[in-house]
Amino acid sequence: MTACELVECPVVVGTAGHVDHGKSALIEALTGKNPDRLEVERRRGMTTELGFGELALPSGKLVGLVDVPGHAHYLRAMVQGATGVDVALLVVSAVEGVMPQTREHVHVLELLGVTHMVVALTMRDLADDEIAALAGLDVEAFLEGTVFAGASVVPVSSKTGEGLGELLAVLDDAVCSCLSERLEATAGSGDTPRLPIDRCFSIRGTGTVVTGTLHDGPVSVGDELVALPSRTHCRVRGMQVHGDTQRAVPGQRVALNLVGDGVAHLKRGEMLGVEGCVGQTLRFLMRLTYVGHDGARSGVLASGTRVHVMAGTAEVLGRIMLLDDEPPLAVGETRVVQVRLERPLPLRAGDHAVILSHSPISLLGGGRVLLSRCRRSRDLSAGERALLGALDAGDRAAAVAAWLGLQRLPVPAAAAARALDLSGAEAAALLHGAVSLGDAVALHVERSTEELYAVPAVLDAALAALSDALAAMHGAAPKQTGFTPGEVAHAAWPTAGEDVASALVLEGCARGICSQEASEVFDPHSAAAAIRVVREASQRIVAALDEAGLGAATLPEVGEQLQLDRDAMTRALRELSLNRAIVKIERDVALSAAAEAHAREVVAAAIEAAGGAATTSVLREALGVSRKRAISILEHLDAVRFTTLDKEAGGLRSLR
Repeated sequence: MTACELVECPVVVGTAGHVDHGKSALIEALTGKNPDRLEVERRRGMTTELGFGELALPSGKLVGLVDVPGHAHYLRAMVQGATGVDVALLVVSAVEGVMPQTREHVHVLELLGVTHMVVALTMRDLADDEIAALAGLDVEAFLEGTVFAGASVVPVSSKTGEGLGELLAVLDDAVCSCLSERLEATAGSGDTPRLPIDRCFSIRGTGTVVTGTLHDGPVSVGDELVALPSRTHCRVRGMQVHGDTQRAVPGQRVALNLVGDGVAHLKRGEMLGVEGCVGQTLRFLMRLTYVGHDGARSGVLASGTRVHVMAGTAEVLGRIMLLDDEPPLAVGETRVVQVRLERPLPLRAGDHAVILSHSPISLLGGGRVLLSRCRRSRDLSAGERALLGALDAGDRAAAVAAWLGLQRLPVPAAAAARALDLSGAEAAALLHGAVSLGDAVALHVERSTEELYAVPAVLDAALAALSDALAAMHGAAPKQTGFTPGEVAHAAWPTAGEDVASALVLEGCARGICSQEASEVFDPHSAAAAIRVVREASQRIVAALDEAGLGAATLPEVGEQLQLDRDAMTRALRELSLNRAIVKIERDVALSAAAEAHAREVVAAAIEAAGGAATTSVLREALGVSRKRAISILEHLDAVRFTTLDKEAGGLRSLR
């Protein structure tokens, strides 16, 4: 097989197993390279840090390889390396069989959601047939109670080469199976990339390089990324996946050459992602399986226990908090718990976290994150339990409907995506599905193509608040015809944004709860009398101004003539101004729209008759009003750019 026949495969194979069972020796026999990077590791013959490489399989697939420490003192490093593993290569000595770290590593793999495993029964050259057979039976019996039951067990010898070909073939099959599942699960997901950093170093002439296993979405050269929790912004200048490339896909081991302020200070535990699409949390809910640990006095996990929380390649101290005053967790029990952290942890729903005891370090348990951000209270409502049940069952449609039921107001699809760690496209599709089933209602937003969503009960409650607010506002101001949308929103939904309030008012109008005219919102029933008074006053004012024409009296005089009180006059004039039924030419002087239009016609005709420019006297005579009123009318026409005054030409006016 030539190098050009190799095809990069987005799957990572990782070792696991007890110390001195030959993990590194097996990797060297399979790849020709020693995965131990440190001189002290090679000198002592014991892996203490993560090792990385690549493995060519018989089918031509080239996969990433991670070698983890087997000693109990380096459990943290093992967890960090196992985080990105898709196919586990469990290494068990044919001489010793299953040992403590064998069990612990298998537990870690289960808790991290790994489901594919191949067992290499190493040191076959040092064990006779009977011992090797017993070791194989020991492995099969141990795995029987795990998700890896039935995993292939291949006897091998790194020294003589026995069984290496068969092991590669079995690994090839496991990688093919894993790849098929991944492609089916991620088809069209549209997620953005996340990269938990497991190494950060500097290369002369290149700069800062970070490595890790890529999750969720592809990354390309030129992409702008941010690292959490340090909030370091950077750009991808170069990239390698078994060689230089322009693009990497989820599941691949990738090395990124980064540029940007502060990239030299990045370290293992940081999470790279797209700004606004990657988040961190101080509290989350997870489905925790408690496996127990050596030295535990009571054998149970009590609420408030201080622990190390490991997710991705990060490690943070925190506490396990049981919900609803539940009793302590017994060994082997699985339950939803709240985890409170002492520092932010980059995390999203669906990730797996491993829990280690505070001191001494040992495995306590772990599981899948259900909700990456939650409120501090441990007393759950019925709605929150419904949400957790849906998340636990993997029913995203039910989870979206349950989450909507917890909201007090309609929300956009982006809010659901952030809360449940969904892609924008997936959140929109699930919400549309809920609307089609009648589990949710979609509201349209003015001046936007975005829709808002709410369950019927939440929408009904919001509209009831609108009705109550308008009734109270009209009761407190019985002469007021209506209120601005902002006033109504503040009274009905103090926390609502402008888009939400606007959509709710539109829905209220559609249901007859309120009405909206010009810039006023009102209850058509409570405000009916006030509206009638104002409309009648408006009609009388317009009629009086129409009759008076260009020589109309001042507005206060009109009010006295019509016997309108100040409040009714003020509201009517505001209504008429908004509707442009009257035009103010002075502070207290207005013309009806018809009179103002007549003034334009008269002035235009007079200017044309004068040869294109006319004096104030000529125009006053044409208008047939006093000089003071004529000047007011002419200055108004200048202000609205109907005419223009040329002072240097002797005060002549012409049409614009």
